[in-house]
Amino acid sequence: MKKNMIYTAIASVLLASTLGFGSVAHADDANTGAAANVNTQTYSDGTNNANVAVNGTLGADNTKPDAGIPEGSDKWVNVTLDTATIFYNTSTDTKIIAPTYNITNNSGRPVSVKVNSFTQNDQKDISQIASLNVAMKRNDGVGTATNLITSGSLSNVSQASSLQLANVNGNLAKGDTAVTGNNKATFTYNGAVSQKLTTEIQPSFTMNLLFTPTSW
Repeated sequence: MKKNMIYTAIASVLLASTLGFGSVAHADDANTGAAANVNTQTYSDGTNNANVAVNGTLGADNTKPDAGIPEGSDKWVNVTLDTATIFYNTSTDTKIIAPTYNITNNSGRPVSVKVNSFTQNDQKDISQIASLNVAMKRNDGVGTATNLITSGSLSNVSQASSLQLANVNGNLAKGDTAVTGNNKATFTYNGAVSQKLTTEIQPSFTMNLLFTPTSW
């Protein structure tokens, strides 16, 4: 069963597996973005007061490119994705396969997505997993892949590549030609076990995805 949620900064994907099977995260309030349209003045003639313009935006809609949200703020993040996923293989094969899952950027800004961490939730034996990877692909075919397990050990994902999703209108940069659907991507898992398994193993993992809005 796929579980679909809207997230607004970091999402964790619960990853269940069956090996040898018989025949929307909240925005980080600390990252509020850089100040924009700053008018700096120096008072050096003895003036002991200054007027500061204060303009507010209440109820800002982060799906609109002209929303009054500072560039770089996590408040731009508005992503929908599947958060309950699986991979598996059968006792007659060594290949690991998985269904295809979806990520959609609903934001007025492009958002990059990458694997932030990958952890095992239990103590099940994963020594038979020769490799496990997650592959992400944008609708136009641009993609990235991250290795999650190698030779029975969790991989270091700190250098994982990111995939940029266009904003809700299909723009990857301000003023570029919009490409419908480039705000969407799919992800899936692939890999292999070291040998055909005669005993079923069901380890559980959590994959944490990091979303970073692009400034323009």
